[in-house]
Amino acid sequence: MTVYKKPSPCLSCTLVADPRACEDKNCKLWQDWFLHRWEMIHQYPRKHMEQAQLKPVGVNIGGTHYAAPHQVRRYRDNDPCKSCVCPKELCSTPCPLKRAWEEACKEVFL
Repeated sequence: MTVYKKPSPCLSCTLVADPRACEDKNCKLWQDWFLHRWEMIHQYPRKHMEQAQLKPVGVNIGGTHYAAPHQVRRYRDNDPCKSCVCPKELCSTPCPLKRAWEEACKEVFL
């Protein structure tokens, strides 16, 4: 797996005279490297969302944070998926931000 953290195999290729001018996209080494990098790039936003730390909003009273009504409305009205950069195919399960938003919306309507 660590082999894909390296730069393109084209940079050290000895199969052609000038690797920087090579345009052989059928090269198996390049295809494997490219496809793995492509997957890593597309999964990065989702991994970032999974590691996001939720910060409480509002006034801390006795260890509990209370948000002002306008803050609650603004939060409730802005689905986090609308501004998310994650590819939709990686969102088969909601991320922590979406789960927190859904839970907060349930609490507001109870």
